[in-house]
Amino acid sequence: MDNLTRDAQKLICLMYKKYLESRKAGKPKSEAKCFGSSRNIQTSMLSKEPVEDVDETCRELSRAKYAVVYYADDMAYDVTISDSAIVYMENRFKNGLVGVIDFLTKVIP
Repeated sequence: MDNLTRDAQKLICLMYKKYLESRKAGKPKSEAKCFGSSRNIQTSMLSKEPVEDVDETCRELSRAKYAVVYYADDMAYDVTISDSAIVYMENRFKNGLVGVIDFLTKVIP
């Protein structure tokens, strides 16, 4: 994640956290990896950020291959965390959800 801005690091960690929570709740991987549009992400995870900034952060994650993003009307319409991002996060946060939450408490003011 050294190639990501702090905003992108925060978002990918939030997405991974939600992915882990969804898996723990019994959702299949294919459903747990999907986050909807940049507007959905802004509403559910980054409510203090302008949707345009969230959309640009989704684009950054896509360029870095941490997310697969489909666009409609020049906005991120369907955002999915990539398999390579999940593998990276699994290796980075060996103790799973606890490690992600610990990281996020340090990153999010």
